[in-house]
Amino acid sequence: MSRRLSAAPWFVLLLAFAPSRARMEGPRPAPPWDNTSWLNTDKPLTLSSLRGKVVLLNFWTFTCYNCTNTVPSLVDFDRRFRDEGLVIIGMHDPEFPPSGGEHDRSNVERALLGHGIKYPNAQDNNHATWNKYGIRYWPSFVLIDRKGNIRYEGYGEFHVGDNWYQQWDARIRELLAEQVATIDMRIVRSGDRLVVRAVPAAGTKINARLAPQLELASGGVVRLTSSTLTPDSAYFASARKPGIVLRVS
Repeated sequence: MSRRLSAAPWFVLLLAFAPSRARMEGPRPAPPWDNTSWLNTDKPLTLSSLRGKVVLLNFWTFTCYNCTNTVPSLVDFDRRFRDEGLVIIGMHDPEFPPSGGEHDRSNVERALLGHGIKYPNAQDNNHATWNKYGIRYWPSFVLIDRKGNIRYEGYGEFHVGDNWYQQWDARIRELLAEQVATIDMRIVRSGDRLVVRAVPAAGTKINARLAPQLELASGGVVRLTSSTLTPDSAYFASARKPGIVLRVS
C-alpha cells in the first residue's frame, strides 16, 4: 500500500487529514542528518550548524499531490519568518523507483523553480533521514527548537489560512519566541592558570547564584571560581565590561 496520502484508502485519509499530532510530553534530541546532495544552498546544512535556529523539516516529493498543495504554506512561512530565525528544509524523498525520475537532481531543481521554493532542499534518495525520523507519510513535518530538540511532529496537507496552517504558524511563533543563552568563550593561559573569559550576548541572563562550570565533550565537568560573580550578585542581563573572567585553578 502506498504511503502517499493521496493514494491511501479512505480510512487512512481520515487519519492523515485529522489535526496534526498534539505536542509531545517532552522534547527529544533531533537525529543529525548527513545528506550530501543539496539545492538552494551553497553548502550542505547540518543540524549542529543550525543550533540557535528554529528548523522546520518537510518530508515531501514533487510527484505527491498533497505535498505540492502544501508548498504555498511553506513558501509563506519562509517569507515571513526567515529573518526571525526560521530555517525550512525540504527533505525530498522519492516514492517510486529511480526510473520514475524523482531521484534526478535536475527534476527536483525544476520542481523547486516551478513551485517558487527558495528554501534549502536535500535529496534523501535512500530515505536515510526519513528512516532516522520514523516518517511514514508524505508530506510530514518536524519542528526543531533552537537547542536541537524535536518539539512538534505532524503530517497531512494544509493550506494558507486554514486551521492546520494556523496551528503550525502558532508553533513556529512559539519556538521563535524562545531565546537560547549565548556566551562567547575565550580561553587564554596566564602563568600556571587558564583564564576563561565569558562575554554574554545582549539579553543573556547569567545566574550568578550558581557555581559556574564547564561541561567538556568527554562528559567531564570543570568547576570554576570567579572574582566577579558572587552569590549576592543574582541575575544580570547585559555583559559586564570587559566580560566575566572565570579562573581555572
